[in-house]
Amino acid sequence: MKIQLDEEVIKLLKEYSLNSYEAKAYYVLLLLGEATATLIAREAQIPQQRVYDALRSLERKGFVQVKNTNPKRYIPIPPRKALNNRIRQLRLEFEIREDNLKKLVDKIEEKIPEAKNSSFDNGFQVFILEGRESIVNQAISMISSARSTVKIAGIKPLFTLGCKGNLKKYLKRKVKILAMGEFDKPCKEEIKKLGGEYCEAAACCQYLLIVDDSKLLIVYFDEKGAPNGLYTENEAIIKPFILFFDQQWKNCPSKD
Repeated sequence: MKIQLDEEVIKLLKEYSLNSYEAKAYYVLLLLGEATATLIAREAQIPQQRVYDALRSLERKGFVQVKNTNPKRYIPIPPRKALNNRIRQLRLEFEIREDNLKKLVDKIEEKIPEAKNSSFDNGFQVFILEGRESIVNQAISMISSARSTVKIAGIKPLFTLGCKGNLKKYLKRKVKILAMGEFDKPCKEEIKKLGGEYCEAAACCQYLLIVDDSKLLIVYFDEKGAPNGLYTENEAIIKPFILFFDQQWKNCPSKD
């Protein structure tokens, strides 16, 4: 009986940096248990000339093992083991890529010396951010740069800003996090694990993020429900929000 490809599963597998042929081949192998390249190509609807590249890549990424028979036969690694191994592999690849990109910063700056003498002063600017992706990127950048404190308030702000489950990855050691508003259980647990404090209270604003009392991000939603943000390092603008947060924190009924 011909295998019916589950497009939802294929889509999920592609989240692990598999291309379409790789995802289809792995899915079919999971159903077959063991197969030759020819059978995989037929059942996964992959051109015969492309299936070998896909299988070699799957072997390299830790999704299949190869039996040296004639012809070769392929065996799938169980999903949980394969996917967790892939996560570790992707993390290592990202760290290597990150290190290489950091090394290029000075080199690029040297090639563009006028950028060093730019009169553009970040400290007096107010930037408008449009869309969830730009807001999440800005929030992560701010949290990653924190040297002493992260103050955050709102309605499930860690989840909305894309930081749930990732704070440990972004937050430097000894940085104090103070979180105020409405939180879900995983966020509360993560804050406590990192030595931070949270105050469960009615949200005083939609989303507010202050880092080192020197960087401010305010998130709001327009009439269509689309997220927008304001970011600034202007001390005169930030100071009232710091006073507001600190006063609300001081009066918070219960802190954990």
